[in-house]
Amino acid sequence: MNLEVSAQVQDRLLTKLSSIGLPRETAATLVERHMLVRYPKGAELFSKGSPADMVFAVLTGVVKVHSSRPGSDRVLVELAGPCDLVGYADFADVDGERSQLFEAAALTNCSVALFTRHHIAEVLKGLEPAALLKIAESINSIWSAVAFRYASFLGMSLRKRLEVVLAELAERFGVPDSRGTLLMPELAQEELAEMIGSSRPMVSKLLTEMAERGILIREGRRHILLTAAKPIEVAPSAREAKLHPAFEPRVRVRAERRTTRGNPAPAANI
Repeated sequence: MNLEVSAQVQDRLLTKLSSIGLPRETAATLVERHMLVRYPKGAELFSKGSPADMVFAVLTGVVKVHSSRPGSDRVLVELAGPCDLVGYADFADVDGERSQLFEAAALTNCSVALFTRHHIAEVLKGLEPAALLKIAESINSIWSAVAFRYASFLGMSLRKRLEVVLAELAERFGVPDSRGTLLMPELAQEELAEMIGSSRPMVSKLLTEMAERGILIREGRRHILLTAAKPIEVAPSAREAKLHPAFEPRVRVRAERRTTRGNPAPAANI
């Protein structure tokens, strides 16, 4: 990672830490004392039950965070990209020893900054009560959003879950393509199944249906979410097809809401 990229990533990390209420000067003090570790694709960052004395900040690449129990299927909890934090979810045993709640592995080659919880605690001790309160409120909002997301997710059909997951991947890791948005990184069907609590054959079936509906293009393990084409560029029979609301550009959705304000909403086409 060259100095220019390192400075850019460091600035993004400072901005991310500041967004949760940490004063930028304090965030800079925290970031200055980190250990940079590079993990090859497939390498384990930490396992469930390992000591939770470190917090990991992804600088480059993508990390998979899993939840697993003996005799049950693995669940892909999160894909963490640049400036995302992992390793902060832990639990305490009867003796007060804190251990990792999940496990994490490198989905791609990645660089990660490691911070000791001791150093984080020492930095936070120097903050004013008002700053600590702001951080606590931000952390509460973050966990509330996570809880709401998964509570909503449990009530969705597998088809809807997959659509939501792909939309999230497009927003966070999508690369513009002439046909729409290329989803990065490449994910196997087994990994998509872990993200929605399904089986690989079911994911294959759902992806085939989405391709037939004109929502995405499958190219091996690559998936491209299609954008709405201009009317002049599409055949008349395709003009009536609409993307699922999860894939609609936000500006377009807002425009449609303005035009339908005061009128009954059209029935969803599922």
